[in-house]
Amino acid sequence: MNIALIGTLSEIRMGATLRGRDATRPDPQGSCRMIRISDISDEGVLRSGDLLQFEPGEKIRPDLFLRPGDILFPNRGIRTTAAVFDLPETHVVVGAQFFILRVKPEVALSAYVAWFLRSTLAATHFNERRKGTLVQTLQRRDIEELSILLPSLSRQAAIVALDALALQERQLSSELARIQSNYLQH
Repeated sequence: MNIALIGTLSEIRMGATLRGRDATRPDPQGSCRMIRISDISDEGVLRSGDLLQFEPGEKIRPDLFLRPGDILFPNRGIRTTAAVFDLPETHVVVGAQFFILRVKPEVALSAYVAWFLRSTLAATHFNERRKGTLVQTLQRRDIEELSILLPSLSRQAAIVALDALALQERQLSSELARIQSNYLQH
């Protein structure tokens, strides 16, 4: 198993900076969608049902639109979550409160890197580096300098599959508890 720095296996950039008071004002006819921090769960699940639709006040560079496989990682606040963009939609952006990681697919799976970014090991790394009192932030180098364990691509896929099953188990257990509670109430 190899160890690498996140910065060596991915391109890391900030999300789009949209200027102006009405830069992201909701517009049901707008040509773009935006993912906000609240659209990503702690488990890295992208809640795609209600993305902000807007018409930008200025042209957005094509390289700022998300591509399938991009990892979204918030750089503000204390949550350590990461999600892989996997929606079929085009013209989707994130704001500057996100880092976007584009992983070299021959080295690592995006879903594995996102899983690792949500790990306790990564959380400890980021907690030691956050700066600020009111709003804590991370710098690009804080994510670039994170060491990641790199098993084979097949083992990465197995870890991702196991994590998906564990998430499904937690969701089913929660649903079962809710149903049992309802049953006992009636």
